[in-house]
Amino acid sequence: PGPPPARGLGAARAAALLQRRLGLARSKAHTAALQAIGSARYHAVADAAAVLASETPLSAAADAPAEALLPLAETSRRRLAEATAALPLARASRPYNAEALARGLSATAPGLQDGTAAEAAVSEWQDAPWRRVRQLLRQARYVQEVLHTRPPGAEAGPDGVRSPAQNGPRPP
Repeated sequence: PGPPPARGLGAARAAALLQRRLGLARSKAHTAALQAIGSARYHAVADAAAVLASETPLSAAADAPAEALLPLAETSRRRLAEATAALPLARASRPYNAEALARGLSATAPGLQDGTAAEAAVSEWQDAPWRRVRQLLRQARYVQEVLHTRPPGAEAGPDGVRSPAQNGPRPP
C-alpha cells in the first residue's frame, strides 16, 4: 500500500486544529461559568428566587389540597374506566393480531400496498387504545399517591399506605 492521499492528511490536520480551538473555547466558557456561579450577583438572584418561592401567596384551596383535588381525581378515574371499557378485547383472535389485520387493510387501502407500511399502520392503530389506558393508569396512580388513597381491594401497610414492596416494580 502506498502513502495515504494528501486529502486525508489535510482532513486530519483540520480536525486536529478544530479540536484544539473547540477545546480552548470550551475551557474559557467553563471558567467563565464557574466565575459567574461564584459571583455575588448570582447568589443575590438565587436568594431572591428562594424568598419569592417561600412567600408565594396561596389560595384557600391550598389549605385543603385533598378536597381541591377530589374532583380532578374523580375525573381521572372516570376517564380510566371509559378507556378501559373501550379496549378492543373482542376484536383480535389473539393478542396483537396485527398481521391478519394488516393483510386485510393492505388489500382494501390503496395507500398501504407496502406490507411493512401496512403492518406499522395497523400496529399503531391497534396499540393506541392500550397506550391511552397505560397513560391514564399512570395518571390515576399519581393521583392516588398525592391523595394518599389506595385502589379498591388493595392492602395497606401499617401506616395506611401501600409500601413499594406491596406495589411491585414501577413501569418506566
